[in-house]
Amino acid sequence: MLKRHLLLASVLAGTFAITACSQETQDKTEAAAESAGDDAAANTEVATAETEAAAADAEVAAADAEVAAQNAGAEVAEGAETAGAAATDAIENTGEAVVVGANEAVSATAGVVADGASAVEEKASENAVEAEQQY
Repeated sequence: MLKRHLLLASVLAGTFAITACSQETQDKTEAAAESAGDDAAANTEVATAETEAAAADAEVAAADAEVAAQNAGAEVAEGAETAGAAATDAIENTGEAVVVGANEAVSATAGVVADGASAVEEKASENAVEAEQQY
C-alpha cells in the first residue's frame, strides 16, 4: 500500500507541478501578448504619423510643381511675345532696307541715264559741228 500511496502522491505532485507551470506559462504568454499588442499599437501610431507627414510633403511638392509649371508657361508666353516682336521688327527692317535699296538703285540709274544723255548730247553736238564744217 505504501507503494500505492507513493505512486499516488507522485502523480498528484506531478499534476500540481504541471498545473502550476501551465499557469505560469499562461501568465507569461498573456504578458507577452499584451506587450506585443502595445508595441503594435505604438508602431501603428508612428507609421500613421510618418504617412501623414509624407502626404503633407507630397502636397507641398505638388503645389511647387504647379507653380513651376505656371512659371514655365508664363516664360514660354513671354518668349513667344519677344520672338513675335523680333520677327515684326525684322520684317520692318527688311522692308525699310528694300525701300532704301530701291531708292538708291533708282537714284544711281537716274544718274547713269543722265550721264548717258549728256554724253549723247555732247556727241550729237560734235557731230553737228563736224557736219556743218563738211558742207
